[in-house]
Amino acid sequence: MISSQINPHSPAQNLPSERSFGLLFALVFGILGAYAHYKNWHQYAVIASLAFSVLLLPISFFLPKILAPFNRAWFWLGQTMGKIVSPIVLGIIFFVLLTPIALIGKAFGRDVLKLKKRQVSSYWVERNPAGPAPESFINQF
Repeated sequence: MISSQINPHSPAQNLPSERSFGLLFALVFGILGAYAHYKNWHQYAVIASLAFSVLLLPISFFLPKILAPFNRAWFWLGQTMGKIVSPIVLGIIFFVLLTPIALIGKAFGRDVLKLKKRQVSSYWVERNPAGPAPESFINQF
């Protein structure tokens, strides 16, 4: 199996511990329940969220192996979403940001790499101010 592929049924993965997974979700559901109470959401949503948070705490400390399949499923979901979302976001950045900048530069004749043919006696670029002395390059390796 390629190391970048995630198999949720494979035991040998760099997953977070089940205890830290359970504690994280207990915290998340606790914050969600508090926020739901603050925003006056439906009372069942508040009770369910806080109850789930309180239920996860002892499970995380005393029976963390129960959370193993949920931990693997959550990890797999994150990896799968990363494989889908990352190319989309990078494509948007490329086509919305970089491509217009390049087209505008091309329209104004910008030649950053100096690839256009020029009628000059030498393609040597004079450095001003001058770089380090040639003697400083002795025994580089």
